[in-house]
Amino acid sequence: MKAARLYGVEDVRIDDVDEPEPGPGEVLVDVAACGICGSDLHFYEEADDYFDADALPMTLGHEIGGTVVETGEGVDIDVGTDVALGPHTPCGECWCCEEAKYNLCRDLNATSARPGGYAERVVESADNAIPLPDGVSPADAAIAQPVCVGLHAVRQSPLGIGDSVAIVGTGPIGLGALRSAKSAGAGPIYVSEPQAARREIAADFGADVLIDPTEEDPVERIHEETGTGVDVAFEAVGHETTLNQAIESTKADGHTTVIGVFGDEVEIDPQLLVRHQRTVGGSTSHLVGPRLNEEYGVAIRQLASGELDADAYVTSRIDLDDVVEDGFEALQDPERAERKILVCP
Repeated sequence: MKAARLYGVEDVRIDDVDEPEPGPGEVLVDVAACGICGSDLHFYEEADDYFDADALPMTLGHEIGGTVVETGEGVDIDVGTDVALGPHTPCGECWCCEEAKYNLCRDLNATSARPGGYAERVVESADNAIPLPDGVSPADAAIAQPVCVGLHAVRQSPLGIGDSVAIVGTGPIGLGALRSAKSAGAGPIYVSEPQAARREIAADFGADVLIDPTEEDPVERIHEETGTGVDVAFEAVGHETTLNQAIESTKADGHTTVIGVFGDEVEIDPQLLVRHQRTVGGSTSHLVGPRLNEEYGVAIRQLASGELDADAYVTSRIDLDDVVEDGFEALQDPERAERKILVCP
């Protein structure tokens, strides 16, 4: 079968590889779509910083929807079942797992699908396969994972009904946080986003005030609008500037939840926190393991009801052979205004 494999910095090749075989408790899934995540783009651009040479080549991709075509021993999912796949398998033995904080597992694998989602077929634990209801396509279900990252961030934050919110960056994760904050009764919601196309979709998702940070200072604008700053901010970019903007956009005693993936160390002034009694917290991934369906189930139910429209997230659906030019390179080019690209083997 074909798989896209990462060999080094900006070096992805389409190879013929052996089709994986499901073992006990596993399913073989025909991949309908796999979304290109921001973390995958980091790995593509900075492979040498993330992986030892002996770990390459490898197949990336963890936002997967597909159809079960074979099952291993002990699996009660029928062949032909459309599924969304959770990306991580916790160890079940560390102190985090013992406290049911599975997404914080001390030995959590980065991607449990073999060989990875940018392939025609993958093997995954049956425990990570969530059957889809009628009316939800497995390709659309690939967006469940990034949607749930934003959902989890809102659940991790102290956000309450009526709280004002700033969201810095409205890629797929930021949009997920925006949707969930709106559903939780937050408002007004301020969005800082340099790409016009992303600001437009943020408005469709319920943002009240749209700010272009290349034209005005988002911190000044938010404080002018609110008089105090917002109650809660979400940083969904992964950059020193945007982190500081998110923190400074909050009011005294406000909170910032960090979702962005940072490739480098960054600096903040601790006095921004101490002087104003602000807090900052992180949010990683979403619930996994035995709790996977607590958040995946929300996204899947919303897809089934029509409340969540996959096409509002997805800007392109591409062939596996085009994953470099129309996938990674397209996401690197701001003029192409891509947001979420699904690779459809």
